[in-house]
Amino acid sequence: MSALAKFTGDWREAKAIIEKEIDRVWFEEPEEIQKIRWGVIDSGAGSGEQSFSVLVHLEAYMMLVGADVMYRLLKISQYEDMELATLNRMTREFLTGTFNVFEFMTDLGLTNMHKVGQMYSDTLETLTTKDEYVELTGAMMTYVIRMHRWIHFIFPWNLGVAFPHRKPAEVQAFSRLVAAA
Repeated sequence: MSALAKFTGDWREAKAIIEKEIDRVWFEEPEEIQKIRWGVIDSGAGSGEQSFSVLVHLEAYMMLVGADVMYRLLKISQYEDMELATLNRMTREFLTGTFNVFEFMTDLGLTNMHKVGQMYSDTLETLTTKDEYVELTGAMMTYVIRMHRWIHFIFPWNLGVAFPHRKPAEVQAFSRLVAAA
């Protein structure tokens, strides 16, 4: 359950706010991304007082929420036998129900995500057609994916060289070395 006040506007107002957020983050690196890049996490998230785990979680969750879950929700909205009420219920359950992914992203440093995500969830009940669902959810998915692109851009991919793939023959050679000791 969210601690935020329920958004009382309709879905068109929410969509306009989401689109304004998209415009804000489209070309210029948002302030919240700059803070995360510098390791400034206001919530204190990140075990052992480091921000690497914050980046790992943001990279994974944002990719999953935007390009996977929200895309799938848009896809199933096209099924003729899918009722809007069921679609809205599934959307809330996946995004803000048992575990509020938007609140989690805010804990990880994306300061606007909880407010925008909760507003999105609150206005689902104002929709009257699945076409409206597609418009609103499409805007929210674009916002999440754009923010994911910023996280993907600042993620320290160079650390991956410390974890190279190994060939079975290399592992077997190491195993013989350890066994001989």
